Amino acid sequence: MKTSLIGASSMLAHDVASAITKTDDVVSSFGRNDLDMNLSSEKLARAIGQTDVIINCVAYTAVDLAESNPDDAFLVNHLYAEKLAMAAKLIGARFMHVSTDYVFDGHAKTPYSISDQPNPQGVYGASKRAGEIAVLESGADATIFRTAWLYGEHGKNFAKTITGVLEKQGSARVVNDQVGQPTWTKDLAQLILSYCESDNRPQIVHATASGQATWFDFAQEIALSLGMPADVVTPVASSEYATPAKRPAWSVLDNRSPGHPVIGDWRERWLLAAPAVLGLK
Repeated sequence: MKTSLIGASSMLAHDVASAITKTDDVVSSFGRNDLDMNLSSEKLARAIGQTDVIINCVAYTAVDLAESNPDDAFLVNHLYAEKLAMAAKLIGARFMHVSTDYVFDGHAKTPYSISDQPNPQGVYGASKRAGEIAVLESGADATIFRTAWLYGEHGKNFAKTITGVLEKQGSARVVNDQVGQPTWTKDLAQLILSYCESDNRPQIVHATASGQATWFDFAQEIALSLGMPADVVTPVASSEYATPAKRPAWSVLDNRSPGHPVIGDWRERWLLAAPAVLGLK
């Protein structure tokens, strides 16, 4: 199987590429310097060439900046996704697209299922939802992976940020009223590849770790991994950290997917991930 990976420099793409190279499959990676996303779908198809699968890791993820730069967010998360999906259709390739928990409003009390109606509350979520709709309407053989709270060895993420704060200050104040599912990019990469190889693929997959946590819970686990006591992390309310974009209070996704693998409990996965993510020996 030949896979074309779009957005090669992203945190997730690094793990997708690594997972593919451990198999006998072929991967072609495209970054900003290799693929002009302003081209038409037809020209993008020619530039990508014949391939079996296209995995789209291109995304505008600056949640707060999106509020003041909606055109940029919609260009990347909506229009680029649409053009890549249409290019996949022209090539005859499967299209794997990464989306987000932010398509939901965060008002639920039970995990969101794939049948629940999206209702994004900010520009970032709205742009990602527009991308989902465009992909679904493109006619491509597509699967959308909604994920959340990603952390990994490459790139910036919450785990590395909190580590920096704890190592510099010895303590951290972290919000305790936002609930979600910390998800390792290595696990997400493996999950996406499992769907690439399957003939039984739903249009939408909730691709998160199992269980649930607040950012405070996650920060405590990070502290423990650093050899610090959990109480160096203090819980605070979101109201103490005003941001341009509203964060969903509840971002737990129902990740059950009959006939397909499911990522395990977030705490167990973090214990495996921590040495690589935090550079521990």
